[in-house]
This record gives sequence, C-alpha cells and structure tokens, in this order.
Amino acid sequence: MRTGKRIGGRDTVRLAVTGSRTDAFFSACAASGIRMRDVVKDGERLRFSVRRKDMPALRKLRRTYRVRIALQAGRYGVILDLTPVRIIAVLLFLFAPLACSGMIWSVGVEGGKPERQERISAYLEKNGIRPFIPIGSVPDESEIRNDLMVADPGLSWVRVSRQGGRLTIHPIEAPETGESAEEKLPPAHLAASKRAVITRFELSSGVRNVLPNTTVEKGDIVASGIVTQREDSHVTGAAGKVYGNYYVETRFEMPAVIRYSAPGERAYRLSVGSDAAGGDSWREIPLPSFLAPFLSVSESRDGSAREVKITEENGERIILSVLKEKLLGTLDPDATVKDEKVLRVHYDNDKVKGTVLFLINENIAVRKQIPQGD
Repeated sequence: MRTGKRIGGRDTVRLAVTGSRTDAFFSACAASGIRMRDVVKDGERLRFSVRRKDMPALRKLRRTYRVRIALQAGRYGVILDLTPVRIIAVLLFLFAPLACSGMIWSVGVEGGKPERQERISAYLEKNGIRPFIPIGSVPDESEIRNDLMVADPGLSWVRVSRQGGRLTIHPIEAPETGESAEEKLPPAHLAASKRAVITRFELSSGVRNVLPNTTVEKGDIVASGIVTQREDSHVTGAAGKVYGNYYVETRFEMPAVIRYSAPGERAYRLSVGSDAAGGDSWREIPLPSFLAPFLSVSESRDGSAREVKITEENGERIILSVLKEKLLGTLDPDATVKDEKVLRVHYDNDKVKGTVLFLINENIAVRKQIPQGD
C-alpha cells in the first residue's frame, strides 16, 4: 500500500521496518503524530519516509514493539536519491575529467622577440592549433618546427612542449651577426672537418642533421641546408658553428734546460718640466690634465735571466703547460683544451722527448656545397 505525498528536503530519512508487529508499530507512529510518507507494505517489511527530527520518538516505539529498523537507500532518502538529475550529475563528475584530459586548453609562445611571438601565434591560429581542440589533432612536433623555421630563417631551433592540456612553443633565435662575405656565398651544408664527437650547435640557419654526443667522420653532414616541410623541400643553407671533441697526439722534443727572462721589481721615475723619460721605461703613467704639462711619471722593470731544468719530478707539469700554450696558438680563439695526458717521455742529458695526447673542443664545421640535384 502507498499513502500521501513525498516529504521533500534533506531532513528526511528512508526506513525499512521488519518484524511480526509492524502493523501495530505503524499505528503507534501515526497515533504519536509522526508524519510518514510514501509508505510501501511488502509482506512483513514496511518501508516509509519520516523526518529526521522524528527519529528519537520512533526509536522509543521500536523498543516497545520490538521491531527492527534499517536505513534504506531509496528514491527519496538522503543516502541515495537516484533521480535522473543526480544520475546525470554523477556521470558528469566521473567522465568530465576524462574528456577534459584529451583537450588542449592553453596554447602559448615563450621566448623570442614580441614580433616573432606574434608571427608564431598567427601561424598556430592559421593551422587550427588553438584552445579547445583534441590533443590528437595537434600536428607532430617536427612538422611544427619545420614550418616555423622555413617561414622564419632567424630561428635556429624550435622546441614544442606539452604539459597536460597546455601546449607551449619555445622559439630559439639564432645569434645576430653582421654583414659578411660568407652571407654572399651560395647556400651550403655544414660538414665535419675531422672525426669528432658532437657536443653542441650554434646555428643561425639550417637544421641539425645529427644529435649531440654522436660520433661523425670527416665529411659527414652535421647541419643540413635543406629544410623539409611536409612533402616539400626548401634550400635555406646552413650557417653557424658545430662544436665537437677530438684528440690530437703531439710528439715533442725540447731542451732539458729552459732559459727565460722574468720581469724584476718595478721602478718609477718622476720627471719635471720637459725632461723626457729614459729609454728603458716600460710605460708612461697617465696624470691628471692639470699636472701633465709639468710632470711625467714612467714605470720601468729590470728583467732577470732565469733557467729551469726539466726533471722527472717537474717534467710533466712543465711539458704540459708549454705544449698547451703552443697548441692554443694554432687553434681558433674559441677552442679549448679539455684534457691532456703525457703518454710517453724520455729524459736525456740535454733533451727531453715524448708524446702528449690532448682532448680539444672547437668548431669543426666547414661549408659543403649542396648538390644541384637536391
């Protein structure tokens, strides 16, 4: 049997009453003024809704009539109300985060000049890379990089990163250089001038053809002057520097006694009027303009001849320092000696001979003409 209307609000409780005296219990509740709604009788089980404030009185009656009361999930109870609206809300709560995780919510450009950022943003908008698109519709990173580098030769590299629903473009600008004769040369690749292990790139144009920590042989293309955009190829030319590590083995022979001149103590000479400084002066010390017409100060140093004998105790330190300075004089200014090691040394009475191994890092890139067929 069913009675009356539903009791609304959050202060209602859905109950299930079982026992042999459910009918007497129901009549006693009604006589006590407890409001019951949506009553359903199913054999020995009686189900109905009451207000939460009536629960103390209802429990007293339960003890009197010795019936069992259980809170029940039902259409109108506060434990679970499976109305269509709540079902939809639960489904949205569960599936909305999953749906949102497959979307791009933010697209931005970090780094570079403001004008370049605007051009990249326009490219992204033109190609449909904007917020609220599925992640699967975003083009491949290499495709975005090639398109941007073809459109803007001032970029040396483009990195694309995605964190959750945020897509960020990081343009890396090529270092600015002045006009030079090299800019008037036809486009070319950059090739390795010797066998080396690539350490870093400083490209103003072109595309890396190898990764850092890759061993290349002499003549290998390390930076391509041809940029591929989808199925099309564009000759832009490669320019810049590619640094690599390589070993140089040097055989040497030097006197066992090295003689050199070392500067002695400083001496200063003060001249008044038109007295000229002596010919042995090392440099003139500048004076304030109001004193220069009347005084002059010069500095001189007396050189002292010295010599050092190369022995087994000090030989390795002296040999490496002398050969390292000599080697650096033959390399490019930005070259560095990263490590050195004496492989073999032989001491005679008046000569020292041996072999030294140097690890050098410098620009190994040279221009290589692009074949006409490419």
